[in-house]
Amino acid sequence: CDFNLSDLQRFFQSVFWKQEILTWWFTSCGASGPRGPTQAQCDSAYRNTNVSVMVGKEGPLRGVQMWRVPATNRYKITAYGAAGGKGAKNHNKRSHGVIISAIFPLEKGDILYLLIGHQGEDACPGVSTRNALTHKICLGESTVIEDGFDRDSSAMEWAGGGGGGGGATFIFRLEDGEPVPLLIAAGGGGKAYLEDPESSLDQIPLEQYENDTVAAGVNGRTGAAGGGGGWRDTTTHLWAGKSLFEGPEGGSSCPQALSKLGWATFGGFGGGGGACTAGGGGGGYRGGDVSQTDDITADGQDGISFVHPSGEIFLQPLAAMESHGEAEIEVHLNCSHCQTQSCKRDEDSRLILCLCHNEEVLGSVAEGHPSLSLILAVVASAVVMGIVLTCASLTLMYYRKKNHLHAVRVRLQSPEYKLSKIRSSTIMTDYNPNYCFAGKVASLSELKEVPRKNITLLRALGHGAFGEVYEGQVLGMNGENTAMQVAIKTLPEICSEQDEMDFLMEALIMSKFNHQNIVRCIGVSLQILPRFILLELMTGGDLKSFLRHNRPKISQASSLTMLELLHMARDIAFGCQYLEENHFIHRDIAARNCLLTCPGPERVAKIGDFGMARDIYRASYYRKGGRAMLPVKWMPPEAFLEGIFTCKTDTWSFGVLLWEIFSLGYMPYPCKTNQEVLEFVTSGGRMDPPKSCPGPVYRIMTQCWQHCPEHRPNFSTILERINYCTQDPDVINTPLPVEYGPAVEEEGSTVIRPEGSGSMTPLLVTHSMSQDASLQPCISAPLPQVHKPCLLLQRPVPEHRPCSRSSSSSGSQKLKNKTKNLWNPTYGSWVLESFGRGKTALSHTQSMPLSWPAGAAGGPLTAVMDLAKLQSFPCGNVNYAYDEQSYEAESLPLVVARSPEPNEGHYERGRALFSRSYWLMVSMGTCTKL
Repeated sequence: CDFNLSDLQRFFQSVFWKQEILTWWFTSCGASGPRGPTQAQCDSAYRNTNVSVMVGKEGPLRGVQMWRVPATNRYKITAYGAAGGKGAKNHNKRSHGVIISAIFPLEKGDILYLLIGHQGEDACPGVSTRNALTHKICLGESTVIEDGFDRDSSAMEWAGGGGGGGGATFIFRLEDGEPVPLLIAAGGGGKAYLEDPESSLDQIPLEQYENDTVAAGVNGRTGAAGGGGGWRDTTTHLWAGKSLFEGPEGGSSCPQALSKLGWATFGGFGGGGGACTAGGGGGGYRGGDVSQTDDITADGQDGISFVHPSGEIFLQPLAAMESHGEAEIEVHLNCSHCQTQSCKRDEDSRLILCLCHNEEVLGSVAEGHPSLSLILAVVASAVVMGIVLTCASLTLMYYRKKNHLHAVRVRLQSPEYKLSKIRSSTIMTDYNPNYCFAGKVASLSELKEVPRKNITLLRALGHGAFGEVYEGQVLGMNGENTAMQVAIKTLPEICSEQDEMDFLMEALIMSKFNHQNIVRCIGVSLQILPRFILLELMTGGDLKSFLRHNRPKISQASSLTMLELLHMARDIAFGCQYLEENHFIHRDIAARNCLLTCPGPERVAKIGDFGMARDIYRASYYRKGGRAMLPVKWMPPEAFLEGIFTCKTDTWSFGVLLWEIFSLGYMPYPCKTNQEVLEFVTSGGRMDPPKSCPGPVYRIMTQCWQHCPEHRPNFSTILERINYCTQDPDVINTPLPVEYGPAVEEEGSTVIRPEGSGSMTPLLVTHSMSQDASLQPCISAPLPQVHKPCLLLQRPVPEHRPCSRSSSSSGSQKLKNKTKNLWNPTYGSWVLESFGRGKTALSHTQSMPLSWPAGAAGGPLTAVMDLAKLQSFPCGNVNYAYDEQSYEAESLPLVVARSPEPNEGHYERGRALFSRSYWLMVSMGTCTKL
């Protein structure tokens, strides 16, 4: 092989060695299948990391990553081989890739070549992509392969269904222009179509490795399925894995599988063998063998690993890798000066500390007995020193007490007593468990005080947790006399001491963060009332409102794409990863707490709120004991059952945030109250995917919602999986769902109450009426009063109430602790395909029977109307209150009223009804004339 290093010399000129960076982690760069990654994929995968590589473009080095050694040292290199694929009916477990580690001396400027193996393809990764017969085989509805299997296990009419072999991870370098292997981690073999019923754990072969370069690095034996590729060999079979010197691509499926069923199951990059009915062999220094006959229970064998004789074995080979291969390189600590040859690096001083066996400590060495005169001198000196220190301490305590009493008198006489008491002490950032940032002590002196004369308020942006939030300008922040646009949070002059403490605490917390996906604290202005916190200006508003206002509609297409949704989710995941690495538990990751830098395509999403108990979206919280507010719909079971909050709590919340993003701003757990969510989640229920949500994205949600916290991924893993989604054409080309319901503005319509109602009557909601020629308004004459509703009769449909509480205790008990089939507004399954045509009626009607006595609206009823279930959020926007004793399903009217006059104060009367304990939630639609 002809390896040219001139391009590499120029590529690594700008790479410098940093003493504090001691570990480098290499992955498949998001690539999968039989071929390696490209330069663009690796540039994207290693962005914001300390890894910089060059990827080969052609020949044997195509897909191989090249990395320059930054300094002469001893390095521990760990290689992870890729796992094999699963069979069509043998998917309980897969053959694991091998992990092996060794220590090598490397020189500065040496170039290491890293080929990261890819996992062998599964026989049934997504049955919807197969043909009809393959689809049935994967679902277990067809047994044509088993039925056509001969008794002598040698011939079959049908073929396919085995898993591809996993690729090996090769790490090598050039010596005199010739590649020399340093470390090779073998890939796992592919599983056969069926699991062998006679197999047992005792028959699992032990991991093997070679330690001699003289040993032949050949390909595995190829049969009906492809053998694994080795170090240096050739093959003529297209379904066999290629060796490193051939360009280590994975093999394709056997010809019979492709011709009969079109079943293409490739081996992984790194020499993985292609599958037939038997599994493919794994790659390695020597490739894994496969069965000569196409036996439906014959798994492909694992490859053989390799360690160069110059390396010192650190970890014996162990089959434990379940996915794509990886590689890790880290500086090995030199512990030769330690007696036990064991040491560690101190995290603070960066010094190397020797370790003793069994937690022993170094003892003192006595070289001789001191003389009596020396002992007496030391004792006398100690006594004199003790007396002097005692007198000095007493004197110091006296003066400190005197000065303290004087300071107390001054503070008690000061009008700024409360604030000065706060300023004169330090504040632990774990004062509230919501605000724990590595237990550091913070003082108000650390906050950057901005003179009030440099601050200008421009306009109000809204009301925050403490007071008004303004857009403003501040001068002198960047060293020049130019204005910086900022958001200004204010604290009212008249407030409690607890409010002042919370306000200052939030400023302290946000000042500790320094990340591109967390809203930055510019400074504070506390010396003059009202007090200000200056924050980075986010002109895009909160994420929840942005998503709701940018939903695609029939009349208006949205500029949003699936890729932009993934980018916003990735931005928030970056911020959560930063908090996780700093051991900070946010506890309220939700769309309402995330802000956007701008509404345009260059937007960046950032975490912008750290006051869980002071969030203004109180309707989304569950009140538990006094003022404690908990975001139940965003919390995992262990949080609201046992009060346990860890970094995995934020992982769960991030899964719910993903649901919000891909449902375009809908409330999680539609139609469910907080108490129902408690019962639903603790009994194992989980939300269905939003409409048009890609499968890989929904899998990230479900992994975040694992019941056991230890099974939830960390944010590094979540970021990796989101990056995979951004590179998947099937994901990013998925169109966003079109909203058929009312506009966003209608979802927050004014709530009013009819005049003169003596009992709990339904609240009225103002809605705009359709102007289509075939849709006529249901009000035939002007109403005498604005409170008189227009009434609609509807055919009763008994015992079907999808969005209301059960009207009897027995119905409630039946639904308790059971997963409920919710009508999710994002699915669109209850809307006619012909919605919006001229005279076509809507497909489904309101399932709650509603009626009203004749003449109650001041005129006769002229038609029977159906209430359409539009594709809009059905519960939580329009609330109907009722008394439990007097509630009858058949007596509830459907009412629509005109907009109220500004001076009639209906909002106050309507708001008073929200204190009742029972609610009936229904969706609103337009009136059509039959």
